[in-house]
Amino acid sequence: GRTATFLPYVPLINEGQCVCHAAVYTNEWAMKIRGDPESVDRMADKHGFVNLGQVSLRRTDSSFTPVQPHRRPVVPVQVEWLQQQEVLRRAKRSSRSSRIFSTESGGCRSGVNVAAAWRRGYSGRGVVVSVLDDGIETEHPDLKPNYDPSASYDVNGQDPDPSPDYSSDAANFHGTQCAGLVAAAANHSVCTVGVSFNARIGGIRMLGGDVTDRVEAQALSFGTHHIDIFLSVWGPEDDGATLGGPGPLTRLALQNGARAGRNGRGSVFVWASGSGGRRGDHCSCDGYSNSIYTISISSGGPGGDPPDDLERCAATLAAASGGEDDRDAVRRRQLCSRAGPGPVQSSSVAAGVIALALEANPSLTWRDVQHIIVRTSRPHRLRAPDWHVNGAGHKVSHLYGFGLLDAGAMVAEAERWEPLPSQHRCEEEADIQPSRVLHPGSTLTSVHQSTGCAGAVAFVEHVVARLSVAHRRRGDLSIWLTSPAGTVSELLANRPLDGSPEGFQDWDFLTAHCWGERAAGPWTLSVQDASRDRSGGALHKWSLVIYGTAEQPRPERRLRARSAEADPEPAEEYSGPCDPECSEDGCEGPGPRQCVTCLHFFLKFKNNTRLCVPECPRGFWADRRRCKRCYSSCESCSGSRSDQCSSCQPGHHLTEGANTCSPACAEDSYLDHDLNMCRKCSDNCWKCSSLSICTECRAGSSLHGNRCQRSCEAGSYHDEEDGSCKPCHQACATCAGAGAGSCQRCAEGFLMEEWRCVSSCSPGFYAVQLETETADHKTCRRCDASCLTCVGPSRGNCSSCSGGHSLQDGVCVSSGCSDGQFRDADGTCHSCHATCVKCTGPQSQDCISCASSRALDGGRCVAACARGRYESGGRCHLCDHTCESCVEGGAANCSSCDTDKFGVERYLHGGRCVDACPEAFYHTAERRCEPCSPHCRRCSGTARCLSCHSPYYVSDGRCAKPECGEGEVEDPEYEDCMACQEGCRKCALYNPRHCPSCVPGFYSFQDACYKYCPAKTYSVDGQMTCVPCDDNCMNCDEHECYWCETDLFLSEQYTLNIDTGEHLVGLLLR
Repeated sequence: GRTATFLPYVPLINEGQCVCHAAVYTNEWAMKIRGDPESVDRMADKHGFVNLGQVSLRRTDSSFTPVQPHRRPVVPVQVEWLQQQEVLRRAKRSSRSSRIFSTESGGCRSGVNVAAAWRRGYSGRGVVVSVLDDGIETEHPDLKPNYDPSASYDVNGQDPDPSPDYSSDAANFHGTQCAGLVAAAANHSVCTVGVSFNARIGGIRMLGGDVTDRVEAQALSFGTHHIDIFLSVWGPEDDGATLGGPGPLTRLALQNGARAGRNGRGSVFVWASGSGGRRGDHCSCDGYSNSIYTISISSGGPGGDPPDDLERCAATLAAASGGEDDRDAVRRRQLCSRAGPGPVQSSSVAAGVIALALEANPSLTWRDVQHIIVRTSRPHRLRAPDWHVNGAGHKVSHLYGFGLLDAGAMVAEAERWEPLPSQHRCEEEADIQPSRVLHPGSTLTSVHQSTGCAGAVAFVEHVVARLSVAHRRRGDLSIWLTSPAGTVSELLANRPLDGSPEGFQDWDFLTAHCWGERAAGPWTLSVQDASRDRSGGALHKWSLVIYGTAEQPRPERRLRARSAEADPEPAEEYSGPCDPECSEDGCEGPGPRQCVTCLHFFLKFKNNTRLCVPECPRGFWADRRRCKRCYSSCESCSGSRSDQCSSCQPGHHLTEGANTCSPACAEDSYLDHDLNMCRKCSDNCWKCSSLSICTECRAGSSLHGNRCQRSCEAGSYHDEEDGSCKPCHQACATCAGAGAGSCQRCAEGFLMEEWRCVSSCSPGFYAVQLETETADHKTCRRCDASCLTCVGPSRGNCSSCSGGHSLQDGVCVSSGCSDGQFRDADGTCHSCHATCVKCTGPQSQDCISCASSRALDGGRCVAACARGRYESGGRCHLCDHTCESCVEGGAANCSSCDTDKFGVERYLHGGRCVDACPEAFYHTAERRCEPCSPHCRRCSGTARCLSCHSPYYVSDGRCAKPECGEGEVEDPEYEDCMACQEGCRKCALYNPRHCPSCVPGFYSFQDACYKYCPAKTYSVDGQMTCVPCDDNCMNCDEHECYWCETDLFLSEQYTLNIDTGEHLVGLLLR
């Protein structure tokens, strides 16, 4: 199929003239027809029309055709759509100053750093620019050398000559002026030199007659495989009241040009932003600037101040001519003019700068050009009250977009540009209540949770908010869109001169301010009604259309500093010394941020800056020469993954073997505070406080002191060498190892003698039954030293005596020798060893009685008992087998501990040597149990708490009490935080519903918080409070009652009681 246009053979006269803004129609119709070219021609002949041909680039099964007015044709089945062409009001956007002067030569004094691009050898050669306007003067000496007839056409006159018609309007030099600023030739110039002085320049005359949707579409579709850049310095009237944009044919032409122009790389459409600032206009009401396919350019005024006629909007991409004086420009018949800072100069200069970038890289797509503008534009010297940094690190303003174009940076970026990921489109309808009411003086908000169409769009380029809003006075509306990253885009500001009652019907509000941000998350639309009209308006629907990529676009290899401090002036050729961190490739300035390439490593930041460094700082790792950020919990790392940490951020611990950082160790691990590392407990151990101290065992093993061993049945022990359970010695009931000396309890018929199980007590011992419940077996105790054998513990319980002594009434007495002597076999008395009071022989180990200053220990009189023994009754006795040393007999009188005779490690706690310290105590190297810090349940040192008693939590090795957060109140009885009623910021303990203040999003009413105001109240959004309605009113706002109580109804002036007609409320104001 083809897109075609019909005209009748006989021109028809319109019946009426335009009165104010009344619609005026031409004698053309546009149709969408399904069929081949022959069927389109036959249809035209049948109805008496002329087929003007296809309008758009796109080859589909449809055609657009204009048809005769007033006699609406019978629509055959092939016609899918038709529309009579309306004359559109389109205004040329002019500079504030356009003074004529004679043929004086002028220089190019551009604030967009064009000299840097020229020094690189770029002048626009091979690039074609066409100006869509009132025509261009093809014979002007500044334009003639670069004039391209293949990029030129007269759409108004339907002929190839784009020359202006000075007879109808002497001011038809607007297009010529734009063309000269773009591509006036060098060395031939009468007036000026163009920014791209070797580019080919053409003109499409389309503002020299009636402008319709067909005229605009035909102009934008002309030569799209030959023309690279289309420049338009016109649009809907900037009168502060007009809402206008491209019609369906023009929208299709823009889309097709971007998708298919330049042999698939996409035509570049440069559009001048509005100049209706003095009238309070807002360029979001200009549908041309509001298109993703156009590059909307604003202007900077002298000294960096915004021109007073500059319009604000979030669709502006960049500015040009910032802070410059008037520029010389060409004009009709070899005359010149001054093009002051404004739309003509800024948009024309922008088209020239883009031509330089396309010369540097002809493969750039239309999206590539926009990305390069975003990355390289500079906010320097442009004053605006709303400069802010978006979530991707780009500085942006509603007056200047991303800042002033930088030709030098753009061509440098174009040289090394790499292809972008594919663009995706994600459209999501916001879920709102039907026709949400706009209350005068208040703000309506609607939040849409976007997924980026399940990740199809992850990184944002353009965002469109499509709104349908009803309002009696459109100019009283203001609209904002807040991205998930917190970037606020002003989609519309109040327009005092816009009194239209038509509101917005599916109007697209575009913002570029979220460029580079993540798409997923909450997007908040805010609509404010500033009117005083009590009737207000309504938001019927809105949807979010996000354009972007699934993958993050690859950053450029060499980044320029964006901050004003780093580069306050446009870059010039630098010949000074470089920073030591710059490689031999050189630099563009003296600092480490201005190296062409780095000697060692470099850091890249969100705001498109790069810093050369000798080594990567902590928190980064070296990937070739680039320092990449470690995972968020890593302080140092070998890669960006979470399992490539080598040390951790404060509050995190490195997991041994896994190389991950966690805020707490796993249950089967313990924290090694010295290394700040989580290490695995020993085998069979489920929980532990150190490698040697297990507190809980895995299934199949049991705790033996601080160690977990395989569980063996009674009468067997665990052999650590082969890991099996082996039977105890026959004398043992339970044991810790092999042999009779490892018995813990004796078998039936055996007695415990000095920690050995024997069948009968040895000489010098006697049997006794233990009285404790657990030790229900007999044990052998040592006789008095004077006895050879005995039946009891005292010296009067002897049953036989050693040589030289005789038994008298159970007592062994010396036979004829005095104290200090002993009798030998011959009956002769000899002296004892000097340490003995009584003895059985001459040696020191033959003592049986000692002086009071000594104690008898194993036949010797010693000054102090050996370790593991204690003194009592002049003798040394064995301590309990759990004690290393003791002060009395029994397990509760230990004074120090060590590994006991069964190999169990023991720790002193409360006079006992325990095999494991109790909860809230830790094991020391001195074999003691020391208390943990207060409120600590388990620790490995004084300031090394591992877990705390509720509600405390571990903080820097100690237990800290949690502070009650927002929406909580402290309960002193339980030392815990109790939740307030939903919505409370703080509440009273005695009444959690008593809320002196509320969290954002909740309304305050009578010391309580509500998500929605309760019945018989209305909301005051600015103060987030609820106000009671008048008596007898069930539903109201601040102006009137909408619903009365039962038996009451609303009248125009009174609220009446249905039964009595009694006046209940006074006169109601209309």
